[in-house]
Amino acid sequence: MPRRASGTATTSTVARVNQTAILEALRGSGALSRQQLGALTGLSPATVNRLTAALIDEGVITQAGQVPSTGGRPALLLRYAGGSRAVAAIQVRADRATGILVDFDGKVMVRREVDFGPRFVPSESSRAPMQDRDRDRTERLAKTMGLLDGLIATATTMGTPCLAAAVAVPGVVHHPEGRVSRMPELDWSDLPLGDMLRARTTIPVVVENDANALAFGEYHRGAGRGVDSLVALVLENGLGAGIITNGQLHRGARAQAGEIGYLLMDRFSLSRSYSDVGDLEDRVGSVALTRRALECGVPVPERGVTAEYIFTVAGSGDRAAEGMAQEILDMVAIAVGAMVVILDPDLVIVGSSFVGSAEIVIPAIHERLAGRITGVPPIVAAEHRKDAVLLGAAELAAAEVNGFAYFATNGTSAAAMGA
Repeated sequence: MPRRASGTATTSTVARVNQTAILEALRGSGALSRQQLGALTGLSPATVNRLTAALIDEGVITQAGQVPSTGGRPALLLRYAGGSRAVAAIQVRADRATGILVDFDGKVMVRREVDFGPRFVPSESSRAPMQDRDRDRTERLAKTMGLLDGLIATATTMGTPCLAAAVAVPGVVHHPEGRVSRMPELDWSDLPLGDMLRARTTIPVVVENDANALAFGEYHRGAGRGVDSLVALVLENGLGAGIITNGQLHRGARAQAGEIGYLLMDRFSLSRSYSDVGDLEDRVGSVALTRRALECGVPVPERGVTAEYIFTVAGSGDRAAEGMAQEILDMVAIAVGAMVVILDPDLVIVGSSFVGSAEIVIPAIHERLAGRITGVPPIVAAEHRKDAVLLGAAELAAAEVNGFAYFATNGTSAAAMGA
């Protein structure tokens, strides 16, 4: 059977494209008549009638009264039935997993969190390091799965069924199966996470890199609306980037686009080999910062040191932490500069669980890059701040429910075409 050429569309794809236009109009403008939908979308009356009838049958849209009559037969108003349906979204971090239930109007209905505790680090004095390491890995996975189970059950109890779920993780994810090839923060490697989660439920489950989820959510529902390209940074236990180019989520040939922790920062980087973490990660990641803090005399909490923690301690006047903070900002600026020069994005978005990070990082990047690269694009904080990754994951789950054709067969994103 001949392979369909890249870029062509089937009849069902065109229908999803047109349904997306209808749903976007209803989500953005509220209740509309079919005539108003035709005017906003440019679709013919016959197409609007056919597609809205199908969406009503599916429960995606519902009737919302009538347009006041001006003498003729009053037209029916239609609205997006977002509040009656929900998706689950989970963000997995090194020390915890946070989950939310979000209805299709974007309202967070439920929030849950499970604590992983401090990560086990084998030592020479440990009698059974591998057993402890396996136990920690298994417990983190079980807690993540339990969190998803609980969210789905809660949605059922509330009478707002959970129709899909998405899990955002700090690692390389292969699509469409959702296999995690490398995640040193949780000691997960070559883990069929998507298949494991789908074995527990009948709803669609998407697994995505956290920076990609951030980029996706901010592009569709946040600071990136209206641009064609952006870079979204996640600054937490390490540094990752999600890339939107020409309106598409870009993962790369091996799903490793945006793994900027592996950027080589100077010529001395060539004298070393890197496996679990790259050169940049070995400078700004949690393990590296914990090591550096111990050397500098900065107090080290039980869970280890993150950039967020260093910024906080530096803000209290700790001179050693101030020096570390400046080093972190130097490294972040160099990484952003490299991506801007190569990708030339319309926008750079900074996201972090620590709301204050953006206020510290954004002016520091501007100061360091101004006059040193060909042009510094606008750099802004993620609109959804600490929930940006979670809401991006929720947007991915909602797209899965509605049949959006976001993901092309080559593993990158197609334009927002479905529903």
